[in-house]
Amino acid sequence: MDGDETVPMECQEGQEGQEGQEGQEGQEGQEGQEGQEGQEGQEGGQERQEGQESAAPEATNGTAPPEKKKRGRPKDLNAPPRPQTPKSRVQAPERERIKQERPELTKDLKAMMEALNKVWEEAPQEEKDRLQKEYDAEMEIWRPKWDAYRKTDSYKEFCIEKQDYKDRKEKKKFLKAESKKAPKRPKSGYGLYSDEARDRVKEAVMAAGGGMGDIGKRISEEWNALSEAKKAEYQEVAQKQKEEFQVKFAEYKMTDDWKEFQTKKAKMDGRHALNKLQRTTYKEAPPKPANAFNLFKNKYMKQVQEEKKGASAGELSKALGEKWKNTPPEERAPFEKEANALKEEFRKKMVEFKRQKSYVKFLQKRVVVKNKENRLVNLNTMPKKPKSVYALFREDIKEEVPAGKGEGKGMKFVKNKFEEMDEEAKQKYKEKEAELKQKYNEEVKDFKEGTTFKEFKKTEEKIKREMMTEAMKVMTLKFLNDAPAEPPRNPFSIFVGEKRKASVEEAGEPKKKKSKQEAKDEVAAFKAEWGKLDKDMKSVYDEKQKEARKKWQEEVKAYMELPKWQEYVEEAKALRVPVRGLLSKKKKSIKKLKNGMKLLPLPDRPETMPSKPPKAKRIFFQEKRKEVEDPAKLSEMWDALTEEERKVWDKKAADLEMEYQEELKAFHESDEGREFLKRMSQVRRSRACAVAKDKHLAGVQVPKKPPGALDLYGREKVKELKKAKPELKGADLKKEITECWKAFSDEEKTVYQDKAKGMQQEYEEKLRAFKETENFKSYQAAMRKFMKSNKKPQGKGGGKGKPKANLPAPPPKPESMPAKPGHALKLYMKEQAGSGKKIPEMASAFRELPDEEKARFKEMAETQLKEYEEKMEEWLKTDEGKKYARDTKNVQKRRKVAIAKDKFLKDEPKKPPTPLAIFSQEKRGEFAEKFPESKGLMLNSKIAEAFRGLSEDERKEWDDKAKGKQDEYEEKMEEFKKTPEYKKYQSAVRSTRPAPKGKAKAKPKGPPVPDTMPKKPPAAMMLFMKANKGGGKLQQQVEAWKALDAEEQKKFKDEAKEKMEQYEEDMAEFRKSAEGKKYYRLQAAAGKKSRVEQARQKYLGQEDAPKAPKMPPGAYQLFVQDKRPTLAGKSMQEVAKELSALWSQCSAEDKKPFEEKAAELKEDYEEKLKEYKNSDAYKQFDKAQKSIQKTQGSRKPKSKAKPRKAKAKAKPKAKAGRKPKAAATKADSDSDSDVMGSDSDSSSSSSDSD
Repeated sequence: MDGDETVPMECQEGQEGQEGQEGQEGQEGQEGQEGQEGQEGQEGGQERQEGQESAAPEATNGTAPPEKKKRGRPKDLNAPPRPQTPKSRVQAPERERIKQERPELTKDLKAMMEALNKVWEEAPQEEKDRLQKEYDAEMEIWRPKWDAYRKTDSYKEFCIEKQDYKDRKEKKKFLKAESKKAPKRPKSGYGLYSDEARDRVKEAVMAAGGGMGDIGKRISEEWNALSEAKKAEYQEVAQKQKEEFQVKFAEYKMTDDWKEFQTKKAKMDGRHALNKLQRTTYKEAPPKPANAFNLFKNKYMKQVQEEKKGASAGELSKALGEKWKNTPPEERAPFEKEANALKEEFRKKMVEFKRQKSYVKFLQKRVVVKNKENRLVNLNTMPKKPKSVYALFREDIKEEVPAGKGEGKGMKFVKNKFEEMDEEAKQKYKEKEAELKQKYNEEVKDFKEGTTFKEFKKTEEKIKREMMTEAMKVMTLKFLNDAPAEPPRNPFSIFVGEKRKASVEEAGEPKKKKSKQEAKDEVAAFKAEWGKLDKDMKSVYDEKQKEARKKWQEEVKAYMELPKWQEYVEEAKALRVPVRGLLSKKKKSIKKLKNGMKLLPLPDRPETMPSKPPKAKRIFFQEKRKEVEDPAKLSEMWDALTEEERKVWDKKAADLEMEYQEELKAFHESDEGREFLKRMSQVRRSRACAVAKDKHLAGVQVPKKPPGALDLYGREKVKELKKAKPELKGADLKKEITECWKAFSDEEKTVYQDKAKGMQQEYEEKLRAFKETENFKSYQAAMRKFMKSNKKPQGKGGGKGKPKANLPAPPPKPESMPAKPGHALKLYMKEQAGSGKKIPEMASAFRELPDEEKARFKEMAETQLKEYEEKMEEWLKTDEGKKYARDTKNVQKRRKVAIAKDKFLKDEPKKPPTPLAIFSQEKRGEFAEKFPESKGLMLNSKIAEAFRGLSEDERKEWDDKAKGKQDEYEEKMEEFKKTPEYKKYQSAVRSTRPAPKGKAKAKPKGPPVPDTMPKKPPAAMMLFMKANKGGGKLQQQVEAWKALDAEEQKKFKDEAKEKMEQYEEDMAEFRKSAEGKKYYRLQAAAGKKSRVEQARQKYLGQEDAPKAPKMPPGAYQLFVQDKRPTLAGKSMQEVAKELSALWSQCSAEDKKPFEEKAAELKEDYEEKLKEYKNSDAYKQFDKAQKSIQKTQGSRKPKSKAKPRKAKAKAKPKAKAGRKPKAAATKADSDSDSDVMGSDSDSSSSSSDSD
């Protein structure tokens, strides 16, 4: 690659490509290798010999010189040297002569080859024939050696090395082609000087007889001799070029060329890595066998060579192909038979190869390689994670960082600067980080909705499926071939097996493979025979199946005790395949339990549920992983730690564990946590019940509950009804049966009722007998044990107690909230983490500490608490802190009310039932007998329907009963309200309400107070409290102020008076200033706007108030609505531009329909607006609005009496309705704009507008 060209920064050749197959060079015959092996055989051998001869003199005392780094195409030095061809033997001695006679040909390879070919053409034919004969004899010796060498590990390693070279070459070519699209990388200062001085130095060096190496040496010496000022000039130019390059390269990275380059490179690297993984794994695999044609070719190659002397390898292969085609089938048969035998042998060897651990590791590495390629290809454009606070700070000061390492340099400098920064400065970076995180989350959400991420997930799932399929094959090959055969699934399968075995014995010949249809017909015949067997005969096969199953279980148990099974378990876990499911049903390899038992899946883990923290060793591994290249050394590093060093990691683990326990406790108290635990408890109980049934009641006949009288009648009646009314199905059929049952007389019903009663008595006897069996007792004991283990304590002493109130969960703590430090005991427990002591033991040890040691921990706790309170005070001033405090306060209020209700309203009288509830309670029995098919909600609807059908006189009975219960309830409630419990409840609820304020008016949002506006000074008592800081709480300070005599208070009162006078003077100056005038002008405007909004909310903000009609769309907007669906798939900007162009191109006739429709909508709008303005609510609002505007507009600073009189006189005029026309028009226009622009504000609430 040219020095001026650049490769994109991510295109460095870090990972060498690997393409190619498995290292085997095809299976063509040995003779066919001529001309196909490149020049590695003949010329490679010659070059190797020449290299060895030339290298021999360089060795000293029999030792080899240091090996130079290999460059160019690799050569196999261990291969048997291939004999030279006759042409090479003639040309080799002449090459040196031609070099001496014509030295210019050493640089002109084409002319050299022409000269050598002329030498070969001038050679006598007798000499050529002699050399050819010698060459053929040497080849006969060389070919067996070559065939033997190709099976060695050395040749396989050479093939891998050669393919690596090809991959590197392919990658280099790819990068060179792609680099042309990228901006050129700038040169350094030395490079710029070198370009400038090269021609001059080259001329001087060549004149002195020097070489190319001397040119570079001379330029380097001149550069070193330059002054620092001169060097700085070149460096400055280089720096400017570098900055320009960085800008261009940043722009280039935003182009499609860059994205396409990244995708191509990722795919190529993935292909190379996967192919290299296959080559390195499959070098241990057996070589592919020769097919029938290759065997034929090996046999007849020599004969064809003699027939066609001088033919090329391609011509020989073509002649052999024709000969194979013309060979009759009976002569081909031996070759095909031998090829099939070789193929079968290869298959067996391949099975053994795949049973090795190396193949399992290959599968795992292949998944890693494919996942890496998938990530690089499909997640290349995924938004990058935002920088942290520290990274943002480091980026801002990168120009100030001194170069080098050590204290005060590099990262140490940045770290020290960051630690010195105050919290206020850090808060800016935290806000920037939060903003970047929010933007990043939005970008990630959009990215995950795109096609690229969906393609990533699709490919990921495909890789998983491929891995699972191949892993199951490996497990089958490694273990299931040796595992006991799966047991017969049922008695019928044993019957079929015996029948098939008997048919083979009768035929006296091996069983032939049957087609699917023949096998299906055979099974159908066996089923027919099986159906004719009696119960006793079938029980024989049932016993055989149980015996076979029992025998299989014993075999499996013995098999699972073998070391091979333990190895299988380990590999199955590594490959994530089912461990035991393969044994019972190895043909299908399904993941089901042995008896097909259906278990409910465990509920999904909520995202808010905290994850269990890692242990100390895992934390150590996570933090040290980046410092160590070999992960295997981490275990050695952990073992080498002293007890004191391990305590550091144990302490970290203990801190994480404590945080986890606190988060887990908060999760359990939240609504989501309680719901998850409830669902988990239900699922576990269901699963325990299923396991207990399968274990204790499997195969046991459990008595079934018999049908009732109506069901018995329905079973007899259903066939008759289906014939008479075939259209009836499901619920309609059941309804018809019920109607027929109702029509029966009592005597007719008695028959079925007596029969049902007898069946019920028989069922109860069987059930009692069944409950006496050992199976049921075992099942009951298992379930009782489960229920006991999950039983919740009830009140004190295990008695029944009222459950706790359902309290709301506290709000989640923000990440930015300072963590509360622990108390003295907690600090001591942190220090003792890793000692192996339990919490009660550490608490006991803390109590036994000396007073001095306890005081140390208490002092530490107080210091940390003070720091925490200061941080918390600052944090509560932030928006996030204010929100958290507000949410916490609301939750505390709700908790107090819930606790007070649960504590004090235990004896509160229950609300009385309604007339319908009383009617339902008394008539439910009658309706249940009348409508036996109706239950639950259906029965309730029948009762409600009957109640609604009552007359007024009939209904009066139930209304009177309800009224009597309501009066009784009100009397009890009045008595209950006089009890201390209810008063305590009211007091508790009252304490949660905010203290009443003097005026409950909403504070309008006025203009911001200027920084130059004087602040009102504190009163005398406040000055005293400030001077007496630390004198106790507010009440104590007030008492101290009152205790002062007049003389002592006078000092503070005089000071307050002076400050107030100064404040009034400052305020007078401020009012005269431009900023003060602007502030009061804006404040007056804000007050006016606030009063208008209050009036709007009062008259037009109620639910029953009229709503202002919406402004109708114009002709162009109607045109946009009509044409917008036809422009799908484009951006908003493109759509707007195109619609605007289409509208401008429309003729007057095309625009006319839209303009007419717009006119109709406008007329309709004006009618609605007129109706809206004529409403009483709007007139009241309009009147209030005009009054506000008039009052504000007529106010003058100099004369205050006149506006009041004018206002007083104006009132009767307002009632009379006599107003100037212009003023009315102006008011109307103002109100229209306010009304039409306040749609979004109409929903806001203000309880103080009255």
